[in-house]
Amino acid sequence: MAQHAPMLTLPPSSLHRISQIQSANLSLISAFESHPTFSSQHSSRQGKIYFMWDFAKRTDAMFQSLMHSYAQPDTPATRGSVPDLPPARMTEEQSGELKEDVVGRCVMLWTMITDGSGKTGVMFGEVEGQEVDLGEDVRAKAEVVRRVIFEEV
Repeated sequence: MAQHAPMLTLPPSSLHRISQIQSANLSLISAFESHPTFSSQHSSRQGKIYFMWDFAKRTDAMFQSLMHSYAQPDTPATRGSVPDLPPARMTEEQSGELKEDVVGRCVMLWTMITDGSGKTGVMFGEVEGQEVDLGEDVRAKAEVVRRVIFEEV
């Protein structure tokens, strides 16, 4: 029977731990970069490891925007709903939405990493029987991200 990750609701307090969540996300990025298939997938710009790494890197760009008041990166999640302004010039509501989006992306990535149904592999074009194992380091680093978000550390 396939395993499914539970639906998670962001605790409001997670929005006050942006720097800790970003630090955990950076560790996850390093784990992707250390994966044995990263180099080949990165050079071809395809594969589950590459796309998850890219998602985590774009998430980090959003963290950088929030923490240093850089103009936000262009991501489909915020396009049209959050203005292209540095967070210091946003309303509290707009900045809050950007924080929710960046933390939500971390939860989404954790959900993809912990997916036991095989649907994530299909989404990234893996062929049945030729799936790439994410490895213990990636799974452990993803779990740290989740634990920081949900104050379990």
